[in-house]
Amino acid sequence: MKRTRILTLLLAVTLLLSAVPASAAGGQSKSFSDVKSDDWFKPYVDKLSSWGIINGYQDGTFGPDKTLTRAEFLTMIFNAGNTLTVMYVDDNGQPGNYEDIRTVHWAQPYWNALNDAGIIAGSGIKCSNTEMNKAITRNEMAVLITNMMYKDYYEDKVSVNNVSSVIKDYGAIPSNYRYYVEQAYGKGVISGYAEDSTFRGDNSLTRGQAASVVCRMLFAQDRTKISGTTTVKPSTTPAATQWQKNGWINAYGTASAELRQILFGDSNKSGFRSASEAGAYMETVTIPIWQMDKGGNKYSTTTTVVVNKAVAADVQAIFQQIFDDPEQFPIQSVGGARYTDTLRHSWGCAIDINPVYNAECRADYKTNTVSFTSGFYGWWPLGTSQSIFSGQISAPSAYSISPNGSVVKAFADYGWGWGGQGYSVRSDNTQKFDYMHFSVMASGG
Repeated sequence: MKRTRILTLLLAVTLLLSAVPASAAGGQSKSFSDVKSDDWFKPYVDKLSSWGIINGYQDGTFGPDKTLTRAEFLTMIFNAGNTLTVMYVDDNGQPGNYEDIRTVHWAQPYWNALNDAGIIAGSGIKCSNTEMNKAITRNEMAVLITNMMYKDYYEDKVSVNNVSSVIKDYGAIPSNYRYYVEQAYGKGVISGYAEDSTFRGDNSLTRGQAASVVCRMLFAQDRTKISGTTTVKPSTTPAATQWQKNGWINAYGTASAELRQILFGDSNKSGFRSASEAGAYMETVTIPIWQMDKGGNKYSTTTTVVVNKAVAADVQAIFQQIFDDPEQFPIQSVGGARYTDTLRHSWGCAIDINPVYNAECRADYKTNTVSFTSGFYGWWPLGTSQSIFSGQISAPSAYSISPNGSVVKAFADYGWGWGGQGYSVRSDNTQKFDYMHFSVMASGG
Protein backbone atom coordinates (compact mmCIF):
# COMPACT_ATOMS: atom_id res chain seq x y z
CA MET A 1 0.00 0.00 0.00
CA LYS A 2 1.43 3.31 -1.08
CA ARG A 3 1.60 5.98 1.62
CA THR A 4 2.48 9.45 0.38
CA ARG A 5 1.31 11.50 3.35
CA ILE A 6 2.39 11.69 6.98
CA LEU A 7 0.34 13.92 9.25
CA THR A 8 -0.24 14.20 12.96
CA LEU A 9 -3.70 15.38 13.90
CA LEU A 10 -4.52 16.63 17.39
CA LEU A 11 -8.29 16.73 17.73
CA ALA A 12 -10.08 18.22 20.74
CA VAL A 13 -12.64 15.45 20.89
CA THR A 14 -13.11 12.43 23.10
CA LEU A 15 -12.60 10.04 20.21
CA LEU A 16 -9.09 10.35 18.81
CA LEU A 17 -8.57 9.42 15.17
CA SER A 18 -4.97 10.09 14.24
CA ALA A 19 -3.09 10.00 10.95
CA VAL A 20 -0.58 7.31 10.13
CA PRO A 21 2.87 8.23 11.36
CA ALA A 22 5.72 6.29 9.79
CA SER A 23 6.62 4.73 13.14
CA ALA A 24 3.11 3.31 13.55
CA ALA A 25 2.90 1.51 10.20
CA GLY A 26 2.85 -2.21 10.89
CA GLY A 27 3.42 -1.56 14.59
CA GLN A 28 1.74 -3.20 17.55
CA SER A 29 -2.03 -3.00 17.84
CA LYS A 30 -3.68 -1.59 20.93
CA SER A 31 -5.65 -3.72 23.35
CA PHE A 32 -9.20 -2.57 24.09
CA SER A 33 -11.13 -3.92 27.06
CA ASP A 34 -14.38 -4.24 25.09
CA VAL A 35 -12.88 -5.95 22.00
CA LYS A 36 -12.86 -9.70 22.65
CA SER A 37 -10.73 -12.29 20.89
CA ASP A 38 -13.72 -13.82 19.08
CA ASP A 39 -15.38 -10.55 17.97
CA TRP A 40 -15.80 -10.46 14.19
CA PHE A 41 -14.38 -6.94 13.98
CA LYS A 42 -11.25 -7.59 16.10
CA PRO A 43 -8.86 -8.26 13.17
CA TYR A 44 -9.86 -4.94 11.56
CA VAL A 45 -9.58 -2.98 14.79
CA ASP A 46 -6.18 -4.54 15.47
CA LYS A 47 -4.85 -3.70 12.02
CA LEU A 48 -6.09 -0.11 11.93
CA SER A 49 -4.91 0.59 15.47
CA SER A 50 -1.47 -0.78 14.59
CA TRP A 51 -1.35 1.72 11.73
CA GLY A 52 -2.48 4.49 14.04
CA ILE A 53 -5.61 5.15 11.98
CA ILE A 54 -7.92 4.55 14.93
CA ASN A 55 -7.57 4.84 18.67
CA GLY A 56 -10.06 4.24 21.43
CA TYR A 57 -11.45 6.23 24.29
CA GLN A 58 -9.42 7.45 27.22
CA ASP A 59 -10.85 4.72 29.46
CA GLY A 60 -9.27 2.00 27.30
CA THR A 61 -12.45 1.00 25.47
CA PHE A 62 -13.13 1.05 21.72
CA GLY A 63 -16.94 1.25 21.75
CA PRO A 64 -17.54 -1.02 18.74
CA ASP A 65 -21.33 -0.77 18.91
CA LYS A 66 -21.42 3.00 19.23
CA THR A 67 -22.52 5.01 16.22
CA LEU A 68 -20.00 7.14 14.36
CA THR A 69 -20.67 10.75 13.44
CA ARG A 70 -20.13 12.00 9.92
CA ALA A 71 -17.24 14.12 11.18
CA GLU A 72 -15.52 11.15 12.81
CA PHE A 73 -15.87 8.96 9.72
CA LEU A 74 -14.66 11.72 7.40
CA THR A 75 -11.60 12.18 9.58
CA MET A 76 -11.02 8.45 9.59
CA ILE A 77 -11.05 8.08 5.80
CA PHE A 78 -8.99 11.24 5.39
CA ASN A 79 -6.33 9.62 7.57
CA ALA A 80 -6.51 6.50 5.43
CA GLY A 81 -6.09 8.48 2.20
CA ASN A 82 -3.30 8.02 -0.27
CA THR A 83 -2.90 11.50 -1.76
CA LEU A 84 -5.05 13.73 0.47
CA THR A 85 -3.64 16.79 2.16
CA VAL A 86 -4.88 19.76 4.17
CA MET A 87 -2.55 22.10 2.28
CA TYR A 88 -4.12 24.23 -0.44
CA VAL A 89 -3.53 27.19 -2.73
CA ASP A 90 -6.04 30.04 -2.51
CA ASP A 91 -7.63 32.10 -5.29
CA ASN A 92 -4.58 34.37 -5.34
CA GLY A 93 -2.11 31.50 -5.62
CA GLN A 94 -1.05 31.77 -1.99
CA PRO A 95 -0.42 28.60 0.07
CA GLY A 96 -2.63 27.84 3.03
CA ASN A 97 -3.48 25.12 5.52
CA TYR A 98 -7.03 23.97 6.18
CA GLU A 99 -5.98 23.15 9.75
CA ASP A 100 -6.24 26.89 10.36
CA ILE A 101 -9.92 26.96 9.31
CA ARG A 102 -12.22 25.53 11.99
CA THR A 103 -14.91 28.20 12.13
CA VAL A 104 -17.73 25.72 11.50
CA HIS A 105 -16.59 22.44 13.07
CA TRP A 106 -13.44 20.74 14.35
CA ALA A 107 -13.48 18.41 11.30
CA GLN A 108 -13.86 21.26 8.79
CA PRO A 109 -10.25 20.90 7.51
CA TYR A 110 -10.89 17.27 6.56
CA TRP A 111 -14.28 17.96 4.96
CA ASN A 112 -12.61 20.70 2.87
CA ALA A 113 -9.74 18.44 1.80
CA LEU A 114 -12.05 15.53 0.94
CA ASN A 115 -14.41 17.82 -0.93
CA ASP A 116 -11.54 19.24 -2.98
CA ALA A 117 -10.65 15.69 -4.00
CA GLY A 118 -14.24 14.89 -5.05
CA ILE A 119 -14.75 12.40 -2.18
CA ILE A 120 -17.76 14.20 -0.65
CA ALA A 121 -19.60 14.36 -4.00
CA GLY A 122 -22.81 12.34 -3.96
CA SER A 123 -22.96 11.94 -0.19
CA GLY A 124 -24.99 15.07 0.49
CA ILE A 125 -22.91 15.78 3.61
CA LYS A 126 -22.65 19.53 4.16
CA CYS A 127 -20.00 21.31 6.19
CA SER A 128 -22.10 22.67 9.04
CA ASN A 129 -22.00 21.96 12.74
CA THR A 130 -25.43 20.31 12.71
CA GLU A 131 -24.77 18.17 9.63
CA MET A 132 -21.31 17.03 10.72
CA ASN A 133 -22.51 15.90 14.14
CA LYS A 134 -25.20 13.62 12.74
CA ALA A 135 -24.61 9.87 12.78
CA ILE A 136 -23.33 8.70 9.42
CA THR A 137 -25.55 6.22 7.59
CA ARG A 138 -24.45 3.10 5.77
CA ASN A 139 -25.61 4.66 2.48
CA GLU A 140 -23.40 7.71 3.05
CA MET A 141 -20.51 5.45 4.00
CA ALA A 142 -20.88 3.57 0.70
CA VAL A 143 -20.60 6.85 -1.24
CA LEU A 144 -17.46 7.95 0.58
CA ILE A 145 -15.77 4.54 0.38
CA THR A 146 -16.51 4.22 -3.35
CA ASN A 147 -15.22 7.71 -4.06
CA MET A 148 -12.05 6.98 -2.07
CA MET A 149 -11.38 3.82 -4.09
CA TYR A 150 -11.94 5.49 -7.44
CA LYS A 151 -10.77 9.06 -6.87
CA ASP A 152 -7.90 8.55 -4.42
CA TYR A 153 -6.70 5.03 -5.24
CA TYR A 154 -7.85 4.95 -8.90
CA GLU A 155 -9.11 1.38 -8.80
CA ASP A 156 -11.09 -0.16 -11.67
CA LYS A 157 -14.87 -0.19 -11.36
CA VAL A 158 -16.96 -3.36 -11.16
CA SER A 159 -20.31 -4.69 -12.30
CA VAL A 160 -22.34 -7.04 -10.09
CA ASN A 161 -24.51 -9.52 -11.95
CA ASN A 162 -28.15 -9.44 -10.79
CA VAL A 163 -27.27 -7.18 -7.88
CA SER A 164 -30.79 -7.28 -6.41
CA SER A 165 -30.43 -11.00 -5.82
CA VAL A 166 -27.40 -10.56 -3.55
CA ILE A 167 -28.47 -7.31 -1.86
CA LYS A 168 -32.03 -8.22 -0.98
CA ASP A 169 -33.24 -4.67 -0.30
CA TYR A 170 -31.42 -3.15 -3.27
CA GLY A 171 -34.69 -1.93 -4.78
CA ALA A 172 -35.49 -0.03 -1.58
CA ILE A 173 -32.17 1.83 -1.58
CA PRO A 174 -32.70 5.44 -2.80
CA SER A 175 -31.63 5.66 -6.43
CA ASN A 176 -28.87 8.18 -5.75
CA TYR A 177 -27.08 5.67 -3.51
CA ARG A 178 -27.51 2.43 -5.49
CA TYR A 179 -24.46 2.83 -7.71
CA TYR A 180 -22.19 3.42 -4.71
CA VAL A 181 -23.62 0.50 -2.74
CA GLU A 182 -23.16 -1.81 -5.74
CA GLN A 183 -19.56 -0.68 -6.25
CA ALA A 184 -18.55 -0.97 -2.59
CA TYR A 185 -20.27 -4.36 -2.36
CA GLY A 186 -18.82 -5.61 -5.64
CA LYS A 187 -15.32 -4.63 -4.51
CA GLY A 188 -15.80 -6.75 -1.37
CA VAL A 189 -15.49 -3.75 0.96
CA ILE A 190 -19.02 -3.78 2.39
CA SER A 191 -21.48 -6.58 3.02
CA GLY A 192 -25.08 -7.00 4.03
CA TYR A 193 -26.51 -8.32 7.26
CA ALA A 194 -25.77 -12.03 7.57
CA GLU A 195 -29.27 -13.07 8.61
CA ASP A 196 -31.10 -11.81 5.51
CA SER A 197 -28.52 -10.31 3.08
CA THR A 198 -30.07 -6.84 3.33
CA PHE A 199 -27.94 -3.70 3.35
CA ARG A 200 -30.20 -1.41 5.44
CA GLY A 201 -28.56 1.72 4.19
CA ASP A 202 -30.52 4.05 6.45
CA ASN A 203 -29.02 2.43 9.54
CA SER A 204 -26.27 4.26 11.37
CA LEU A 205 -22.72 3.00 10.95
CA THR A 206 -21.13 1.55 14.07
CA ARG A 207 -17.49 1.91 15.00
CA GLY A 208 -16.92 -1.82 14.53
CA GLN A 209 -18.43 -1.68 11.05
CA ALA A 210 -16.38 1.42 10.23
CA ALA A 211 -13.16 -0.37 11.18
CA SER A 212 -14.04 -3.25 8.86
CA VAL A 213 -14.91 -1.16 5.79
CA VAL A 214 -11.90 1.15 6.10
CA CYS A 215 -9.59 -1.83 6.56
CA ARG A 216 -11.03 -3.56 3.51
CA MET A 217 -10.74 -0.36 1.53
CA LEU A 218 -7.05 -0.16 2.37
CA PHE A 219 -6.03 -3.81 2.22
CA ALA A 220 -7.21 -5.87 -0.76
CA GLN A 221 -6.38 -9.14 1.01
CA ASP A 222 -9.05 -8.38 3.61
CA ARG A 223 -11.82 -7.95 1.07
CA THR A 224 -14.63 -10.46 0.61
CA LYS A 225 -14.58 -12.42 -2.65
CA ILE A 226 -17.86 -11.67 -4.42
CA SER A 227 -19.05 -14.16 -7.05
CA GLY A 228 -20.72 -12.81 -10.18
CA THR A 229 -18.65 -9.64 -10.13
CA THR A 230 -16.83 -8.41 -13.22
CA THR A 231 -14.07 -5.82 -13.25
CA VAL A 232 -14.85 -3.06 -15.73
CA LYS A 233 -11.62 -1.91 -17.30
CA PRO A 234 -11.94 1.14 -19.55
CA SER A 235 -10.60 0.73 -23.07
CA THR A 236 -8.71 3.96 -22.52
CA THR A 237 -8.17 5.99 -19.36
CA PRO A 238 -9.84 9.42 -19.56
CA ALA A 239 -7.32 12.24 -19.82
CA ALA A 240 -8.42 14.01 -16.61
CA THR A 241 -8.25 10.78 -14.62
CA GLN A 242 -4.78 10.02 -15.95
CA TRP A 243 -3.52 13.51 -15.15
CA GLN A 244 -4.86 13.28 -11.61
CA LYS A 245 -3.40 9.80 -11.20
CA ASN A 246 -0.01 11.02 -12.46
CA GLY A 247 -0.11 13.94 -10.04
CA TRP A 248 0.01 16.36 -12.97
CA ILE A 249 -2.93 18.38 -11.64
CA ASN A 250 -3.98 18.78 -8.03
CA ALA A 251 -7.24 19.80 -6.39
CA TYR A 252 -6.26 23.48 -6.59
CA GLY A 253 -5.54 23.69 -10.31
CA THR A 254 -1.77 23.59 -10.22
CA ALA A 255 -0.61 21.99 -13.47
CA SER A 256 2.76 20.27 -13.73
CA ALA A 257 5.31 21.08 -16.41
CA GLU A 258 4.34 17.84 -18.20
CA LEU A 259 0.68 18.85 -18.34
CA ARG A 260 1.43 22.42 -19.41
CA GLN A 261 3.51 21.03 -22.27
CA ILE A 262 0.56 18.89 -23.40
CA LEU A 263 -2.03 21.65 -23.08
CA PHE A 264 -0.08 24.68 -24.26
CA GLY A 265 3.02 23.36 -25.99
CA ASP A 266 5.07 25.27 -23.43
CA SER A 267 5.92 24.01 -19.94
CA ASN A 268 6.13 27.60 -18.68
CA LYS A 269 2.74 28.68 -19.97
CA SER A 270 -0.33 28.90 -17.70
CA GLY A 271 -3.11 29.37 -20.25
CA PHE A 272 -4.17 31.05 -23.48
CA ARG A 273 -5.12 34.71 -23.73
CA SER A 274 -6.69 34.75 -27.21
CA ALA A 275 -8.31 32.45 -29.76
CA SER A 276 -5.46 33.01 -32.20
CA GLU A 277 -2.89 32.06 -29.58
CA ALA A 278 -4.86 28.93 -28.66
CA GLY A 279 -5.82 27.94 -32.18
CA ALA A 280 -3.42 25.06 -32.80
CA TYR A 281 -4.31 23.44 -29.48
CA MET A 282 -8.10 23.71 -29.65
CA GLU A 283 -10.70 21.61 -31.40
CA THR A 284 -14.34 22.33 -32.20
CA VAL A 285 -16.30 19.25 -31.09
CA THR A 286 -19.78 18.48 -32.44
CA ILE A 287 -21.96 17.01 -29.71
CA PRO A 288 -25.49 15.55 -29.68
CA ILE A 289 -27.90 17.26 -27.29
CA TRP A 290 -31.55 17.34 -26.31
CA GLN A 291 -33.39 20.63 -26.52
CA MET A 292 -36.88 21.57 -25.43
CA ASP A 293 -39.57 23.53 -27.27
CA LYS A 294 -42.01 25.95 -25.64
CA GLY A 295 -44.42 23.12 -24.96
CA GLY A 296 -41.83 21.19 -22.99
CA ASN A 297 -41.32 18.59 -25.72
CA LYS A 298 -37.75 17.40 -26.19
CA TYR A 299 -36.10 16.98 -29.56
CA SER A 300 -32.60 15.98 -30.62
CA THR A 301 -30.11 18.21 -32.36
CA THR A 302 -26.39 18.98 -32.28
CA THR A 303 -24.22 21.87 -31.20
CA THR A 304 -20.51 22.56 -30.93
CA VAL A 305 -18.11 23.36 -28.13
CA VAL A 306 -14.46 24.41 -28.32
CA VAL A 307 -12.10 22.49 -26.04
CA ASN A 308 -8.43 21.56 -25.83
CA LYS A 309 -7.46 18.77 -28.22
CA ALA A 310 -6.13 16.79 -25.25
CA VAL A 311 -9.69 16.34 -23.93
CA ALA A 312 -11.70 16.52 -27.15
CA ALA A 313 -12.40 12.78 -27.44
CA ASP A 314 -13.47 12.61 -23.78
CA VAL A 315 -15.77 15.63 -24.14
CA GLN A 316 -17.44 14.04 -27.12
CA ALA A 317 -17.92 10.80 -25.15
CA ILE A 318 -19.28 12.69 -22.12
CA PHE A 319 -21.99 14.40 -24.13
CA GLN A 320 -22.83 11.21 -25.98
CA GLN A 321 -23.38 9.55 -22.58
CA ILE A 322 -25.61 12.44 -21.47
CA PHE A 323 -27.56 12.23 -24.72
CA ASP A 324 -28.03 8.45 -24.45
CA ASP A 325 -29.26 8.57 -20.85
CA PRO A 326 -33.03 8.12 -20.30
CA GLU A 327 -33.12 11.46 -18.45
CA GLN A 328 -32.65 13.26 -21.79
CA PHE A 329 -31.32 16.32 -19.98
CA PRO A 330 -32.09 19.41 -22.10
CA ILE A 331 -29.16 21.66 -22.96
CA GLN A 332 -30.04 25.24 -23.74
CA SER A 333 -26.46 26.42 -24.15
CA VAL A 334 -22.95 25.12 -23.61
CA GLY A 335 -19.63 26.98 -23.50
CA GLY A 336 -16.04 25.78 -23.49
CA ALA A 337 -12.79 27.65 -24.10
CA ARG A 338 -12.87 31.27 -23.01
CA TYR A 339 -9.80 33.49 -23.06
CA THR A 340 -11.01 36.20 -20.71
CA ASP A 341 -10.78 33.49 -18.05
CA THR A 342 -7.42 32.84 -16.41
CA LEU A 343 -8.26 29.34 -15.14
CA ARG A 344 -9.53 26.10 -16.70
CA HIS A 345 -11.60 27.80 -19.44
CA SER A 346 -8.37 29.36 -20.72
CA TRP A 347 -6.93 25.84 -20.91
CA GLY A 348 -9.89 24.60 -22.96
CA CYS A 349 -10.55 22.19 -20.09
CA ALA A 350 -13.76 23.56 -18.59
CA ILE A 351 -17.39 23.58 -19.73
CA ASP A 352 -20.41 25.63 -18.63
CA ILE A 353 -23.93 24.27 -19.21
CA ASN A 354 -27.20 26.27 -19.12
CA PRO A 355 -25.71 29.25 -17.24
CA VAL A 356 -29.04 31.06 -16.86
CA TYR A 357 -30.46 28.23 -14.74
CA ASN A 358 -27.27 27.12 -12.98
CA ALA A 359 -25.89 30.00 -10.97
CA GLU A 360 -22.38 30.82 -9.87
CA CYS A 361 -22.86 32.16 -6.37
CA ARG A 362 -21.54 32.41 -2.84
CA ALA A 363 -23.52 31.31 0.20
CA ASP A 364 -23.10 33.16 3.47
CA TYR A 365 -24.02 30.79 6.29
CA LYS A 366 -23.92 33.52 8.92
CA THR A 367 -26.85 35.34 7.29
CA ASN A 368 -28.26 32.37 5.35
CA THR A 369 -28.13 34.37 2.12
CA VAL A 370 -26.69 33.89 -1.35
CA SER A 371 -25.07 36.45 -3.63
CA PHE A 372 -25.24 35.58 -7.32
CA THR A 373 -22.27 36.46 -9.49
CA SER A 374 -23.25 34.72 -12.73
CA GLY A 375 -26.33 32.88 -13.95
CA PHE A 376 -28.16 35.20 -11.59
CA TYR A 377 -31.57 33.57 -12.11
CA GLY A 378 -30.48 30.85 -9.69
CA TRP A 379 -30.46 27.05 -9.46
CA TRP A 380 -33.50 24.86 -8.83
CA PRO A 381 -33.47 21.32 -10.31
CA LEU A 382 -36.60 19.27 -10.88
CA GLY A 383 -37.62 17.11 -7.93
CA THR A 384 -36.08 19.36 -5.28
CA SER A 385 -37.47 21.83 -2.80
CA GLN A 386 -36.97 25.55 -3.23
CA SER A 387 -33.93 26.88 -1.43
CA ILE A 388 -31.91 30.08 -1.13
CA PHE A 389 -30.14 29.03 -4.34
CA SER A 390 -33.28 29.37 -6.49
CA GLY A 391 -32.80 33.11 -6.89
CA GLN A 392 -35.32 34.51 -9.36
CA ILE A 393 -36.40 31.08 -10.61
CA SER A 394 -40.07 30.72 -9.64
CA ALA A 395 -40.43 26.96 -10.22
CA PRO A 396 -38.19 23.89 -10.57
CA SER A 397 -36.36 23.94 -13.89
CA ALA A 398 -35.52 21.10 -16.24
CA TYR A 399 -32.44 23.10 -17.20
CA SER A 400 -30.95 23.08 -13.69
CA ILE A 401 -28.38 20.32 -13.19
CA SER A 402 -29.31 17.77 -10.53
CA PRO A 403 -26.54 16.51 -8.21
CA ASN A 404 -27.70 12.94 -8.83
CA GLY A 405 -28.53 13.26 -12.52
CA SER A 406 -26.97 12.04 -15.74
CA VAL A 407 -24.90 15.17 -16.39
CA VAL A 408 -22.88 15.06 -13.16
CA LYS A 409 -22.41 11.29 -13.48
CA ALA A 410 -21.19 11.48 -17.10
CA PHE A 411 -18.56 14.10 -16.29
CA ALA A 412 -17.50 12.19 -13.16
CA ASP A 413 -17.06 9.00 -15.19
CA TYR A 414 -14.41 10.85 -17.19
CA GLY A 415 -12.66 12.35 -14.18
CA TRP A 416 -14.21 15.82 -14.41
CA GLY A 417 -15.43 17.60 -11.28
CA TRP A 418 -18.54 19.72 -10.79
CA GLY A 419 -18.47 23.17 -9.22
CA GLY A 420 -21.97 22.56 -7.91
CA GLN A 421 -20.62 20.35 -5.15
CA GLY A 422 -19.37 23.56 -3.54
CA TYR A 423 -15.81 24.57 -2.84
CA SER A 424 -14.13 24.77 0.56
CA VAL A 425 -15.97 26.54 3.38
CA ARG A 426 -13.84 29.60 4.07
CA SER A 427 -12.82 31.08 7.40
CA ASP A 428 -15.58 33.72 7.05
CA ASN A 429 -18.15 30.88 6.88
CA THR A 430 -18.98 31.37 3.22
CA GLN A 431 -18.87 28.86 0.38
CA LYS A 432 -18.78 29.26 -3.40
CA PHE A 433 -20.92 27.14 -5.72
CA ASP A 434 -20.71 27.08 -9.52
CA TYR A 435 -23.60 24.92 -10.63
CA MET A 436 -23.01 25.43 -14.36
CA HIS A 437 -19.30 24.55 -14.29
CA PHE A 438 -17.34 21.32 -14.95
CA SER A 439 -13.57 21.00 -15.25
CA VAL A 440 -10.71 18.52 -15.29
CA MET A 441 -10.08 19.25 -11.61
CA ALA A 442 -11.64 16.82 -9.13
CA SER A 443 -13.13 19.79 -7.27
CA GLY A 444 -14.64 21.20 -10.46
CA GLY A 445 -12.68 24.44 -10.07
